[in-house]
Amino acid sequence: MKHTLLFFILFLLPLFSFSQEYYTLRGYVYSENNEPLAGASIRVVNSNTGTVTNAQGKYEIKLLEGLNRISVSSMAYQTEVFEVIAEKDLVKNVFLKIDHKQLDEVVVKVKKKDESYEVIKKVLENKEAILNQYQNYRAKAYIKSVEEVEKKIVKKKEEDVPPNPGEQLKLSEKPLALKDSLPNLNIFECQLIRHQSNTGQQKEEREAVKKIGDQSTLFFKSVTDGEFNFYQNHQKIAKIGDNEITSLLSDLTFLSYKFQLIKYYFVGQDKIFQIKVTPRALGNALYEGTIEVLEDKWVLRSVDLKLTKRGLLRYDEFGVKQEFENIQNRWVASKITYTWKVKEGGTKKSGKTEVIHSNYEFDLNLPKRFFGDEIGVTTDNAYKRDSTFWEKIRPHPLTKDEQRVIKEKERLEILHNSKAYLDSIDKVYNKITLPKILYLGMGHINREKKNNWYFDPILGLFDPLAIGGWRIRYGLGYYKRQENRKQVWVNTNFTYGFKNEDLRGSILLNYFYNPLKVSSINISVGSAFNIINGAATLRDIIKRSNFYQNKFVEIRHRTELFNGFYLNTQAYYELRSDLADFKFGGLGDKVFSNNTPQVFPTSHVYKTGIGIEYTPRQLYLREPNEKVILGSKYPTFSLNLDRAWPVTGQNNNVFTHLSASVRQTFNVGIIGTSEYRINVGKFLDTTSLAVMDYKYMRGGDSYFFSPAMFSYQLIPKTFPVFNWHFESYYVHQFNGFFTSKIPLLNKTKIREVAGGGFLYVPERKYQYSEVFFGLNRVFKIGRERIRLGAYYVIGQSNDFGVRNGFKFSLEPYNQSKNTWSF
Repeated sequence: MKHTLLFFILFLLPLFSFSQEYYTLRGYVYSENNEPLAGASIRVVNSNTGTVTNAQGKYEIKLLEGLNRISVSSMAYQTEVFEVIAEKDLVKNVFLKIDHKQLDEVVVKVKKKDESYEVIKKVLENKEAILNQYQNYRAKAYIKSVEEVEKKIVKKKEEDVPPNPGEQLKLSEKPLALKDSLPNLNIFECQLIRHQSNTGQQKEEREAVKKIGDQSTLFFKSVTDGEFNFYQNHQKIAKIGDNEITSLLSDLTFLSYKFQLIKYYFVGQDKIFQIKVTPRALGNALYEGTIEVLEDKWVLRSVDLKLTKRGLLRYDEFGVKQEFENIQNRWVASKITYTWKVKEGGTKKSGKTEVIHSNYEFDLNLPKRFFGDEIGVTTDNAYKRDSTFWEKIRPHPLTKDEQRVIKEKERLEILHNSKAYLDSIDKVYNKITLPKILYLGMGHINREKKNNWYFDPILGLFDPLAIGGWRIRYGLGYYKRQENRKQVWVNTNFTYGFKNEDLRGSILLNYFYNPLKVSSINISVGSAFNIINGAATLRDIIKRSNFYQNKFVEIRHRTELFNGFYLNTQAYYELRSDLADFKFGGLGDKVFSNNTPQVFPTSHVYKTGIGIEYTPRQLYLREPNEKVILGSKYPTFSLNLDRAWPVTGQNNNVFTHLSASVRQTFNVGIIGTSEYRINVGKFLDTTSLAVMDYKYMRGGDSYFFSPAMFSYQLIPKTFPVFNWHFESYYVHQFNGFFTSKIPLLNKTKIREVAGGGFLYVPERKYQYSEVFFGLNRVFKIGRERIRLGAYYVIGQSNDFGVRNGFKFSLEPYNQSKNTWSF
């Protein structure tokens, strides 16, 4: 029964006796202002079981048949208790009232000293009216983002730049080199029409866009970057950090922030309070600065806040200013300013974005499905606007430095697009030099035709660690990118082994032919070495027993049939042979014991695969000739069928495998971020399986904490599965929810993480469960972010009992996707 108890701990779900009848109670928990309450506790008093609400305030819990007493509670809200009779599945939404007594205790302590708390209390009382002051609006927005860059200049000869095909050929996006006398500025300008509903749904149309320089750290190039609405309880801006931030006007603000009246003054007849905001020592209160409140109206007039360093991941400093105006009796932001600083190795960046709104229109009669999955579109002419257009629409003139940079950029654009100039720099780039021949690799580029060839350097010819000892290898590549975003890659690789006198190689063709449908086709053919078990542990994955030799032809195709629904197809042929007669070098025998190749009969496989992948309500931006996927709050569902077909007259492998999975990442309010993956697979036919066709359950590594969404930590060794299996994985990053509340520890930036997994393999009567707890910390190395972690893992199985151990992890941060690698 120990494994069932561990399973209970992992999923926070009770295991019930089959002799009793159970029903489901589900619903949502809201505040009085109809805002979902994440992390609210729902407890069945009579059975002492419970659960918590997710990011949308949703809950679901099992009830024993009969009378049940339910308790719903959340910090700083009054507990709601009610009774239900469970005779069928039930739905119950709960609205919790603010516990004013608890909040007033904070106010009473200071109100005799400081009038600011009474002012904030008045704003909170008016918050619901502000949040519902319109059903929707349309406005014009002008955005200008300017970033100044200071960096150590390391001069390189143009002809000695590594000819990387994936970078050199993105010619239209490559920043133009400006004169040394000009300031080093990254600039983004945009004019767009934006629509927004009172529930936060967005849609924008970008009419004009100008980009100069590196755009990676510029903030708010689109409404989709995220906004700060301080009337809401929380803000979550993925590009800034992992944390969901408690607003200074949240229902619980007096538990989260301290306020101090700096002064009040008059503008005409209007009395304005200027108030200092400081986060209390603990929690997710991360704003500090000043706000201004208009008396009698009890609305924000302006905001000038900075985020504390604990709330930042990508930026070293970040601030936001907002100015509000009364337009048609509605208080809206007329101007927003963002400022930031970033240090990336020897490069320092300081930036500022101004967003100016105008031409507000409210409560429009919009079509029923106006706010949909497409939340932004860039018009075909947006990137083609001339200087006359920009001078006409800018609310304020550019600074002299900005004018100089833009003028020089426009001059260079004309020059750089001329055939004479392209030919001249191609000549320099294509020049053969000794560094290129030896270690950089050589390239041959034609910028006018936008294609590039790449040739490996001499240093890459020799591979001493290859299977069978020393091999000579050589590779070359070709890349072409068209104006309509279609792309072609061709990569070739040839190797020759001295000990076995064997020649091998491969050719790969990738054609990305429809950027609007994310459609691509891949064709590969070759003779090489392949891995038998890609799920092998680190100590086993490079052993000889994990390799075989093959000849193969493969065709893959992927396309989007409709938004969020992808079709993947595959046709694959492979001739498989073992390495029993292969000659090996001595290095592998010194490193590994019992390092002998795996023996199996030579066979053929003719395999087809079809898979579908669906993410409901996938949000996206539509650029000219390109679709930019933004993600979804819903899970991604996948279904895959692989079939190896029989062919008479040959020893060929025949099998059928079906698998299905669901995965999702979601926010749980200020409590952190959760991620899970569930996978089920089954062999429908096992007429003839080769070892590389098996489905393997990966064993744990000795000290390394393996990717928690794809492996278990304490299974002693990898084993195959021939029937069906069930896998589930769960990880929750608390992002400092607990450690930020512990004095001294909250200064270390250490964060906590927990999770676990469950595996069931019926054919072996094997069950495995694990839970883990850990601490991690983000370190900054140059422009990269690395997360180091230490974990304590407890695993339990009906095979080996209970185990435990400590493990360590290292994860890089993907800045383009605002996610960690695993």
